[in-house]
Amino acid sequence: MPKITKREVSFWSNFGLSFVLLIGILIVVNVISNKYYVLKDLTEEKLLSISDQTKKILKELDSKAKSENKKLEITAFMREGDEETKEFERLMKQYEYNSKSIKWEIIDPEKKPQLATKYEVRTLGTVVISYGEKTIKVDISAQDQNKTLESQISNAILKIVRVIEPRVCFTEGHGEKDPNDTEILGISKLGEFLKNEGFQVGKIRTWEPNPIESVCDLIIVAGPQLGFTPSEITKISDYLMTGGRAIFLSDPDSKDNISEIVSSWGIGLDNSLVIDLSSRALGASPAHPVIVNYDEEHPITKDFRFGVLMRIARRVFTSKNVSGVDATEIAKTSENSWADFDWQSGQVKLDPQDIRGPIPVAVAASGIPGTKGGEAVYGTLQNPTTTQARIVVFGDSDFISNGMIEILGNKDLILNAVNWVAERGELISIRPRERKVRTLVLTPQNISTIRNIFLFALPTIFFTLAVVMYIRRRKL
Repeated sequence: MPKITKREVSFWSNFGLSFVLLIGILIVVNVISNKYYVLKDLTEEKLLSISDQTKKILKELDSKAKSENKKLEITAFMREGDEETKEFERLMKQYEYNSKSIKWEIIDPEKKPQLATKYEVRTLGTVVISYGEKTIKVDISAQDQNKTLESQISNAILKIVRVIEPRVCFTEGHGEKDPNDTEILGISKLGEFLKNEGFQVGKIRTWEPNPIESVCDLIIVAGPQLGFTPSEITKISDYLMTGGRAIFLSDPDSKDNISEIVSSWGIGLDNSLVIDLSSRALGASPAHPVIVNYDEEHPITKDFRFGVLMRIARRVFTSKNVSGVDATEIAKTSENSWADFDWQSGQVKLDPQDIRGPIPVAVAASGIPGTKGGEAVYGTLQNPTTTQARIVVFGDSDFISNGMIEILGNKDLILNAVNWVAERGELISIRPRERKVRTLVLTPQNISTIRNIFLFALPTIFFTLAVVMYIRRRKL
């Protein structure tokens, strides 16, 4: 039996100690890295990052949770290993990285049915978000294709974080569309969508003595068929001049006088009918214009990639520059359209007096007319420090009706407009990021170079290395 020398004992002792120290260091590093780490999205399109809107919501959550000493708990009921589960897990790691107030877990309801029963979860893909006594459920398995998982989770968190729910008031008494009407031309679906976005929904009669700002955070005038009285026009105009918020939807065949309210903001409406030949591609009448051109800088339509189908629309445009007002034509029809001014004759064709497309059908404006900085005397109920009024004018009201609101991007456009007017930019739809298509185009010279590398250069290098190694081994 060979004798073990002291040198060998010392070597193996040092080796064993080093091995133990290495394992210990790896364990410590692993523990520390689980708690303290840096996430870096290396994709050019930032496909794996959460949006700036979500980061603002999480910052607001941290401030609220710190003051109330609470945590936001997110529990997802999903099947382990599903692709949807992996996507949710990746998203939650981003939320957890950007917020110290979030705890989350994924539960397989088949393995823990008692928890599914506790939260009354009946389908896979249900996410339960709890904060103190408030709980919201989000069904991501049936989510709208136009909405991302991030937008659904972030909007649910925002509903918990925000204490005050802004009140949206629909005007009535002039033939406007009714948020309680479930018929095809009613707008009850819009009312429900607004409630889901965290708004209170009600009505207002502008001829009653109560000030608008005392009961409403913003008003929606949805397709009135009759005009407002002079006293109502004065009341609405005064409301806007003191930092009010409003959305006007006006139809070309109505007798409303909305133009008298918005003209001082540099917004014009004429009695034209927008004709769009591109609508035929959707099987619709040319009198049903398709909106495809959007202002890429305005928050309402930034990154908006969907078409919007209107039933009949009139031209809405910026008529003049007004001091203190920033007005923008945010949505236009295609180039295959025109504003027809002789449509009531029954013969619709492009005449010399008509205006060729693209035709603007929506204008957004902020500020106060006649002021230097566009500021009112005081702020709004939701934003006391903000003193700018905001209004949006659409040239059609039917695109938000029950029969049309879920077509193409109709719902997204009106909800984006409401959220911008109410200054709830965080709730503007978070769109999925798209990976850019990259193609590699090789010229004949490139192809020849690559072929020569593989046929001649690489074999030559390997052969040379083999010869060198052979010679060196012969010398040993």
